[in-house]
Amino acid sequence: MKRVYYILNLIIFVFVAQLLGCKKDPPSYPVGSNSYVNSWILDSLRRYYLWNESLPKKINMDQEPQLFFRSLLHANDRFSYMVDPADPSSFPKSNRSQFGFDYSTLSSADGKLVFGVIKYVYNDSPASRNGLKRGDYISRINGQQLTTANAVVLQNDLLTGDKGQLTLAALENNSLRDIQTVDLSRGMLLEQPILREIFHLNAKTIGYLYINDFSRGIAQSAMSDFTVFKNEQIDALLVDLRYNPGGQVAEAAGIAGLISGLPFNTAFITYTGNKNGGRKTESIGQSASGDGTLHYNQMLESGLKLKEVYILTSPTTASAAEILINNLKPYAHVITIGEKTRGKDEASFVIKDMRPTKTIAWEIHPIIYKLSNALGSGDYATGIVPQYHVNELEALPLKVLPSLDDPLIQRAIALIGGSKSLNKRGASKQSSVSPLRILTDSKREQTYQEILQINN
Repeated sequence: MKRVYYILNLIIFVFVAQLLGCKKDPPSYPVGSNSYVNSWILDSLRRYYLWNESLPKKINMDQEPQLFFRSLLHANDRFSYMVDPADPSSFPKSNRSQFGFDYSTLSSADGKLVFGVIKYVYNDSPASRNGLKRGDYISRINGQQLTTANAVVLQNDLLTGDKGQLTLAALENNSLRDIQTVDLSRGMLLEQPILREIFHLNAKTIGYLYINDFSRGIAQSAMSDFTVFKNEQIDALLVDLRYNPGGQVAEAAGIAGLISGLPFNTAFITYTGNKNGGRKTESIGQSASGDGTLHYNQMLESGLKLKEVYILTSPTTASAAEILINNLKPYAHVITIGEKTRGKDEASFVIKDMRPTKTIAWEIHPIIYKLSNALGSGDYATGIVPQYHVNELEALPLKVLPSLDDPLIQRAIALIGGSKSLNKRGASKQSSVSPLRILTDSKREQTYQEILQINN
């Protein structure tokens, strides 16, 4: 069974053909030594790294390879990383990759009330199998009461351990009451299905899609959802990407095609690298066909040809999810609702030893390109700011998705014109809590989907 976390496949540019591995041994150093590996790292970065001209001239080649790699990274580089496939501890970690859930830690202004809020739980994950659900409150992690002083430390404890313990609590009148303890063990995560809903409100038919990530095959599976929307003759489409950390550009391009119905040869994405990489523009059809799961022109039969789409965002929205937003803008009115996105406007490819007999086990994933849309617009490294700012954590408890009481969905429906029907439902009951501030959030965690990559 495929795991959620697939590494992105894109069309390889001509110069990448040189990359296919270590064609010759790094000179002068004993095979297997730190210097041997580091020489290979340095040579690769000098060719392909986006900021290759900033690499230092004099370097200590005896360092441990991961430390050596990090010491070379540009100050603006938040996403390059290096792993040993045989060593799971070398991979980036997050709550979702370890246990299958995301949470934020909130604090009252005076710091007397501190608690976690579970924002999303993966289906069939260690978290879901132990009964965790969206909206649950966490009072303790590994038996320790959450405080302003230890929130980050306890978050790191979860990330570095194979097991963890959460104490769930009820939040009543600015105080917590412990109700249950849950033991978690790290486990495998499966691909998450798209969640589809249709709202009939105020004579409006509104299609809703929750897309968890852009793993391989998502666009293909979404064709049936878009066929339903087409048959229902929806008036508007709402795409929920609030917890989508990205994935494959091919899948984002496929979803963009299903939304817009753009012809195969329509310019979609531009990659700009260093002087070795140059600049290349791909059409939406080329991009969508990049991972071999989709026949773009056949897919268009399910497309909606919309000129407007509503997209829900949060600080977790990243990478390929941001590409969907930015690269649809030249062709459709993209209305964003929620919070500022992660800010991942870069792509990379994997560099590894491809020889039959490997002498280097490490794989490096350096940033190679900056990304832009058909109009040359990109540069959203600080995040894409939504037109309508809505913070779901200001309306506790969180609602099960898709709920008409969810504040992001509510705002979208009001903009679409379905608010009269919503008003009949009445205001949802909220917990009585003081104004809150965020202490920790999943936006601080890098996940596999945030690393846009180019493979052959």
